[in-house]
Amino acid sequence: MKKLTISIFLIFLFISFSSCTSRASGVAPVAVSIMEYQDLSCEETKALLAQKREEENALTQAQNNAATGDAVGVFLLLIPVGSLTGNDVSGDLALAKGEVNALERAVPVNCKKD
Repeated sequence: MKKLTISIFLIFLFISFSSCTSRASGVAPVAVSIMEYQDLSCEETKALLAQKREEENALTQAQNNAATGDAVGVFLLLIPVGSLTGNDVSGDLALAKGEVNALERAVPVNCKKD
């Protein structure tokens, strides 16, 4: 009986740790084509890049806060609180990172001198 209890506890612990929210640095960007931005002027591209960088920074902070909340929750309660309460914004962060990457590639193309 003792071995069964230990096994169940270890399985529960493994599931709790595996479902934790990842830090922002562990979120890979989504592939976004620069073709989406080819019709923008140089100024529009730079303005949109600044806007997307601000969005990425806000989402990075939110994702790191969710990861910290998960770590604290698992440590204290054995429950990944951030993941369960919907604080994980990894999908939105991945998209924002991809958009920033695409816009950074689009700036030289849209701002080149003819």
